Amino acid sequence: MTQLLRLLQAEFIRTLILRWRYPLELLTGLTVMYLIFLGLFLGARSLVGETTGFELSLSGFIVSYLMWFFAISAISRLTYSIEVESSQGVLEQIFLNYPRYLLLQYVRGFVDFIEGLVFIAALLGLIILTTHRMLTMDWASAGPVALVVILTVVGLQGFGFFFGGLALLFKRIGQVGGVLQFGFFLLAYLPVERMSVVGQQLLYCLPLTQGIRLLKIALVDGRPIFASANLGMLAGLAANSACYILLGSAFFLLCEKKAKIDGRLGQY
Repeated sequence: MTQLLRLLQAEFIRTLILRWRYPLELLTGLTVMYLIFLGLFLGARSLVGETTGFELSLSGFIVSYLMWFFAISAISRLTYSIEVESSQGVLEQIFLNYPRYLLLQYVRGFVDFIEGLVFIAALLGLIILTTHRMLTMDWASAGPVALVVILTVVGLQGFGFFFGGLALLFKRIGQVGGVLQFGFFLLAYLPVERMSVVGQQLLYCLPLTQGIRLLKIALVDGRPIFASANLGMLAGLAANSACYILLGSAFFLLCEKKAKIDGRLGQY
């Protein structure tokens, strides 16, 4: 436990140092995400006008966009980290210093999630100033909303481990990440509730759909997540995320073992 806390402290300090030394990277990321939202918002408003339907769907639009950020962050983080450390020639040294590399990535995922919350808070502030739309949330719903966000991000992190394992073997898979970002963007905005039962069940197997649906129930409709009608979906989200994190971790360990046997950790 002491070693884990030290590792967590070291990763927090590492992240703070990187953000302090390279603030332009963070500001650029925030600016790009805001400009993308602004383009989508203005484009949608120009097409449909300021109608009642547009105003009613705006909150759901915001929720989907914020969760899309969590998706691209969780999925691309590990792959990008492995590619950078491999190109710098330090990946093999990290494996030598941290034999349980998967544990290190769990810690980094947690730190990245905390950093993402700060980023989301800043982005949401800009979005509220632009759209003049507040999400419906009170102190009673804050806990359930936080639980849904955490469960969703855990599933996304597990999904990212599949591609992190591939990055260990093949090093450069950046194009795959770009395709995934586009795919999850479409997934975030699909009207799942309007689809057939079979279509809904298939999409609910993916690591983002159920989380967004539950968040819309709380933040858009103003209904409690812990209502009896939603408990089945919440349990499904928990089971879905558990499957992704377990299967993703197992796949990553297999790829790690393969990379060590083939001597690929020191190659780029």
